[in-house]
Order: sequence, then C-alpha cells, then structure tokens
Amino acid sequence: MRISKSTRVLAMVVSATLVAVAPYTQVPQAQAQAQAAENFTLVVLPDTQMSAETWPELFRAQMQWVDNQQSARNIKYVMHVGDVVNKSNELFQWRNSKSAMGLPTDDVPYIIGVGNHDLDAGTASTTRTTVQYNTHYPRSTFTALPSFGDTYPTAKNDNAYHTFRAGGVDWLVLALKYAPSDAEINWANQVVSAHPRHNAILVTHAYQNGNTRDSNGNRLWNNLVSKHANFRFTFSGHYRNSGKISQQGIHGNTVHQIQADYQNGTERETQQLHAGPHLQRGRRQPGRQDLLTISQPQYDG
Repeated sequence: MRISKSTRVLAMVVSATLVAVAPYTQVPQAQAQAQAAENFTLVVLPDTQMSAETWPELFRAQMQWVDNQQSARNIKYVMHVGDVVNKSNELFQWRNSKSAMGLPTDDVPYIIGVGNHDLDAGTASTTRTTVQYNTHYPRSTFTALPSFGDTYPTAKNDNAYHTFRAGGVDWLVLALKYAPSDAEINWANQVVSAHPRHNAILVTHAYQNGNTRDSNGNRLWNNLVSKHANFRFTFSGHYRNSGKISQQGIHGNTVHQIQADYQNGTERETQQLHAGPHLQRGRRQPGRQDLLTISQPQYDG
C-alpha cells in the first residue's frame, strides 16, 4: 500500500536509529568493533487503539512503511507499547490489528507490551486477564522467531522477552503487561540477570506521563530498571503526552526513559540523542517520523 502524505499524518510510528551502544562489561577491543558496526533502527509503536477501531487503513499504512523502510533504515525490531486495540471484546478490532501487524518475521520481528485496553473487558484494575489477547497474539505466534526467548506465565504471551544482535552488540527486549505484578517483576529481574552482557530495553504500557513517572513507572524503576547495570532504555505510551527522562541507575548507567502516545495523528520531528545527556527535540509536525539517534556513547565500568 502506497503511503500518501495524508495517510502518513496518521501513521503514528516512533522510530529510533541507534549506533553501536557498547554493553556495560565490554572490553576495549569489543568496543572498537561495536563502534565500527552498522547503524540500525528500532521502531516503537505508540497506542494504535484508535487505528484498530476506526482507521484500519492507516494502521496498515503505518506497518507498510515499516516494511518498505526495513532495508533502507536497517530496521531490526518493532516494539509496540500496548493498547493494540481500543475495545478488547470487539473481534473486528483484533482482526484489523492482525491485518496490519501480520505475523512477526525474521526480517522485522515485533514484541508487544500488553496495554490496559488489550486486557479482557472490565479486568484492567482487578484480575488483568488476557483471554482475548492470547487468542489473537498467542505465544505460538512468536516461538519460531530466532529472537524468541520465553514468556511468563509459560503458556501465555502476557509477558515476554526476545534477544537480537544489532550494531555489533547483543540486545534484550523485555515486554511487561500493564501494571505488572510483583511476580511478573521478579520474573523480569531473573531474565535481565541472566543476560548481563545484553543491553536491556523495557517495553511496557504505563510507565511515565511525559517527563514524570507514574506509580507503575516508580515501581518498575525502583524494583527493576535501576537495579541492573545493562539497562539502556524504557519505552511506554498510555498517556496522551510525550516526554523523556534520562537518569542513572544504581550502577551509574544512564537509562533513557521515553514515552509517547499521540493518538491524534501528529508526529514529532527528528529527535537526536548524542553521547551526552541532552535530547534535541524537534517541533511536533505532521508527516514526519520520530528519530532517536545515539552516537557511540561510552559507559563507565
């Protein structure tokens, strides 16, 4: 599907172009190898619920852009921050989302942090059940991926981790369900601890509102993210806002925590994050992708 100027206005893609981020424990020779590696792109999808409900053609155009740009931008992974659909009890919304997302492939695999709207109707503040989500995005959909790691609980796709290699280093992407429980956070800690040489990314639905973490974000920061030397990023949505927090964990590693949920079809212009702590944000502008560029930052340790 050709993406016209008008359809790109509502194709809410946030993409991150990264250059060779050295893992915390790398030796100088490996650092040099990583710095010489290729640029690559991670695509972060904010809440697509309104597209799944009302504008399915725009959802498809959004994902067609990813497919079209895979080679030119060297897209390695797609990370959906949740609220794939708006009403989980409406079958057509799941069908619309599947029509857009398709099946994950080796070329552009994806992972989803289940949002509150993806949970079974009426359970977001109680049991957080995922019958509908697991019907349409079951664990079996992802297990054939070379990057697939595992899920929690084992038989469900509520929480998952995948691993991949890009920019000369190894990456771990961890997706946690909306408002994760203590058991889910404990599982996540075990996963990150088992991958100390992977740069870790957390994908979860509700974590921060602009530049301020919410209660979920504070729990995740204090009990997971800040505790590990290899965390590099968190990505989230949920709030109709956008923002970034850069903060050091207890080991001195800087974690860039990035949130976006546009839902009105407007996208920000290019963002660039260099080796220093500053993020250069462009104005919000229709028809542009949101780019985050990281240039060979050096990590102490």
